[in-house]
Amino acid sequence: MEMSFDYKARNLNGELITGKIEADTRQAAIEILRARDLFVVNIWRPYRKIKLQLPRGRVKVKEMAIFCRQFAIMNDTGIPVLQSLHILREQTTDRLLQKIISEAIVALESGKSLSESFMPNADSLPPVMINMLIGAETSGSLDLTLERLADNFEKENQIREKVKSALAYPALVTAVSLLAVFIMLIYVVPVFVDVFDQMGATLPAVTRLLLAMSGIVRQHSLLIVALLLLIFLAVKNIHKVKFLQAPVDMLLFRIPGVGTIIKGVIISRFARTLSMLLHSGVPLLSALSIVENVVDNTRVAAELSGVRRQVEVGERIAPALKNSKVFPPMVTGMIAVGEETGQLETVLEKLGAYYDQNIESVINRLSSLLEPGLICLVGLMVGFVALSIYLPLFQLSGSL
Repeated sequence: MEMSFDYKARNLNGELITGKIEADTRQAAIEILRARDLFVVNIWRPYRKIKLQLPRGRVKVKEMAIFCRQFAIMNDTGIPVLQSLHILREQTTDRLLQKIISEAIVALESGKSLSESFMPNADSLPPVMINMLIGAETSGSLDLTLERLADNFEKENQIREKVKSALAYPALVTAVSLLAVFIMLIYVVPVFVDVFDQMGATLPAVTRLLLAMSGIVRQHSLLIVALLLLIFLAVKNIHKVKFLQAPVDMLLFRIPGVGTIIKGVIISRFARTLSMLLHSGVPLLSALSIVENVVDNTRVAAELSGVRRQVEVGERIAPALKNSKVFPPMVTGMIAVGEETGQLETVLEKLGAYYDQNIESVINRLSSLLEPGLICLVGLMVGFVALSIYLPLFQLSGSL
């Protein structure tokens, strides 16, 4: 009996194609698509109820790490998959993940496989999740696959938290400094205006500049606050604007320190994800297609798309990456060794671990440089205000 399947696949040009196909089984549908020179990214049976209830957004990496770790432990102790999902649904505090698990339970009870049960919510889950589950079902290694997913998500969350903590201190110091200067310009500086008027002396240029700044801030304080808020929101959401993604990615690469961290994160994510997918039995071309969506950088995704097209015609990964401006010679060299020895998965895993450590050291060095720099900046700001206020007073006392 033929069944209907929805699918996402890439053609030989790397273009993403979606559609429907009729086949007796999911594997038969995949074979038909392969015969059409299409490389399957996702394939699932349409499940209307789940599709209509599909929640927006994406589950946080931290929640996915906890989910996969607990799922792996339960599976390892012999608890049935369906029972494990019931327990996990009750334990998780993430409402989006709760909905996804609930819908997966309904699908499992109707006879679908684990990967098919989660597939309608693929857009809300990490890109590697569904393909890893498909590989686990094929190889019969669900517990090992869940452990690898948990390790990967935990490492990803750890890197994100380190970057956030490294940026938190500079952001806090900058915000407090701007607030302090803002308050001084509105409430403190005007107190000295009358004093300076009574003096009747010619004010130094630095004092006139401070008074002009104070006047502008007092007259347009609401506008300035709104502008700062607008800038903050624009910076926070600029990467969501599609036509700005490429130039923003290029700009971030060129910022000293920041560019090094971003490149390190991308290489680490590329290596860990590709290693994990290959270990789980996902075909190389499908794995490369998934990694394109994981790196979260338009420039690197375009490079990896070109690499995948070269691999499709018989080229190895290392030569295809040779002209990359993101992946250094050390990376391509290690990948070449892995391909020659048949240990690509292991080499990629070690490469990911190396860059994880490297990212931490770069973040620590950057933090140690930023802290004294910010202290100097705050000192200059406070010194400018103090000098501007007291310089006329010193000049007056000197003339008496």
